[in-house]
Amino acid sequence: MTHAVELTRDQLLQRREHILERLDTTLTEFTERAHAFCLVGEEWDAWDELQNISFLLGDD
Repeated sequence: MTHAVELTRDQLLQRREHILERLDTTLTEFTERAHAFCLVGEEWDAWDELQNISFLLGDD
C-alpha cells in the first residue's frame, strides 16, 4: 500500500530554496542553464525535482 505525501506551499518553497542553495545558483540562472542543456550529473535530478515543485506550486 502506498501513502500519499502532502506538502504545504511553504514546504515546497523551502525545498526549492534548499536545492538552489546547495547548487549555489538562482532559479533564473539554473533554468537558463537547463534550457541550454548545460547541466551535468546530479544537476539533472535537481532540475527534475525543481520542475515537479513548480508544477505542484502551479507556476507557469
